[in-house]
Amino acid sequence: MRTLLWVLFLFLSLRAFALEVPRSLALGSSDFTSRSLSTACYGMEALLEGLPCNPAMTAKERESRFQTQFFLGNNISYVRDISRLVEGRGDVETVERLFNQNSSSEMEARIQASYLRETWGVSYSPYRLFYYSLIRNSALPVITLFAGREQTLAGQVASFAENNFYWGLQLRAVDRRFLLSEFTLTDALADGRSQYFEAKTQRALYLEPGILYAFEDRPWQPQVGLTIKNAGVVDTKYNELPASPDWHLAGSVRPPLGLGELELGLDLLFNSSIEEFRDMPRLGMSYRLGAMQALASYASQDYSVGFLLNFDHWNGGLTYWRKNFENRVGEQDQLQTVYVEVGFIL
Repeated sequence: MRTLLWVLFLFLSLRAFALEVPRSLALGSSDFTSRSLSTACYGMEALLEGLPCNPAMTAKERESRFQTQFFLGNNISYVRDISRLVEGRGDVETVERLFNQNSSSEMEARIQASYLRETWGVSYSPYRLFYYSLIRNSALPVITLFAGREQTLAGQVASFAENNFYWGLQLRAVDRRFLLSEFTLTDALADGRSQYFEAKTQRALYLEPGILYAFEDRPWQPQVGLTIKNAGVVDTKYNELPASPDWHLAGSVRPPLGLGELELGLDLLFNSSIEEFRDMPRLGMSYRLGAMQALASYASQDYSVGFLLNFDHWNGGLTYWRKNFENRVGEQDQLQTVYVEVGFIL
């Protein structure tokens, strides 16, 4: 009897909390930059991929280029289930496959094309797929499920003023369709394809400014900037999805080396969901030698390590990402994924 009451209390406690949604997954992008450097990219120039994280850096471009990228995670087997869920065709078999994972999972995939030249750039992603499942409590298994599909069109304009001061502005339109729910296995199997598989839609228009000051005449070439991300309007608000903007105060230095190019970056992230200082900073590193480039980032809960190879007009990358965290019932959990990207540059 005591065990039954404890299980019932835990179940009611879980229902009392708001759903856990990874902010970076819900509002971020899916590419090699975001997984290898994460938010450290707002102060770094390490990767020539798509549009710069800080739109002010577009003014530093001196050559025009067209790029395409295909990015995916190792959990590609989830694509079929994600498509079924987003299209409203989730069923009991889908639920059983999700619970058979026995561990939390995260997956992203994206196709993107972009054109960038001095002072402006455009980018279009016709297909971005994301998936997140958090499974916890061995006594009464509960799953938080977040899956969706997006299309994104973005444009940047930038310029510079005196004394190495740059400014930029990005306009980004997003059309997303997603599913977000939390349930126990018992509920899902009893209700079948009920309210747990109802897809929602949202259209958003973001206006994202950035500034940058670069000490280009110094040996280490330090630079520091400020970028406001995810500031805009949506046609439909959902309490579960983050709506407040992110503020990135970021910078980098490039110590002179006799062999290769090294860049070290630091980003301080400010938003309404951050409660402790340890969750604000993120370190980033890039080392380029010839056609090879190594990248890494580190924060309080997660880290990533990646490698990129450029050959002729082609580039390919591989990055490993891992996150250790404590969920809201005090259990230790982790997420880890290997991501691959293949791109072409003209």
